[in-house]
Amino acid sequence: MTVRRVEHVMGMPISLALRGRHAGDARGDAAWAAALAVLREADRVFSTYRADSVISRINRGEIADSPPEVAEVLAIGDAAEEATGGAFALPRDGVLDPSAVVKGWAAERAAASLAALPDTDFCLSAGGDLTCRTSDPGAAPWRIGIEDPRDPSRIVAVVPLRNGAVATSGSTHRGAHIVDARTGGVPSGLASVTVVGDGLTAVDVDATAAFALGADGERWLAGRGHRAAFVVRTDGTTGTL
Repeated sequence: MTVRRVEHVMGMPISLALRGRHAGDARGDAAWAAALAVLREADRVFSTYRADSVISRINRGEIADSPPEVAEVLAIGDAAEEATGGAFALPRDGVLDPSAVVKGWAAERAAASLAALPDTDFCLSAGGDLTCRTSDPGAAPWRIGIEDPRDPSRIVAVVPLRNGAVATSGSTHRGAHIVDARTGGVPSGLASVTVVGDGLTAVDVDATAAFALGADGERWLAGRGHRAAFVVRTDGTTGTL
């Protein structure tokens, strides 16, 4: 039996599929509640849309000190900026906006309560980026569909995944929100980038970074050491790394 749940947190749908021993019991419910609490706390700290968030208050100069999570997230962004030669960058100039890192980072932390459930498989999706686990090596893998960025009603590839994470970056759903920070312009060459790896924070950041690099993104991803990557280029062709 697979039990599915959906909540709206951090301005996006958070969905969970649970199967196995605790899929439909109180312990599974408690783990889901704990996961949502982690995401709501991340929203309280990092949301740029909430006037009462820690980030908004820092940007208004109301507080100078920040919780250690802020430094952790900014350090992840700084490392990606260095690795891409500046193509990936969190906004600076006195304004903090760690949004490009927070989603995957928060979802990975939220999944800890689900991973603690014995004999229970889970697949947690945060706005389409997923982290999954199967407790039995012989169990069927989760099957993750990759949308066609030109037609989101179509699936261009399916990733079978037992343990790990999948993240996709592109402009299909949110428009041209990813820029090459070196130029301020919208990158060209790639329509979407999907990365498969061990942790959601890393694959989410690297999918966005590769997309920001545009035509150089495939070559850059090849050296990042993830399990696999799948790209859809703007000319409609695809590639697997």
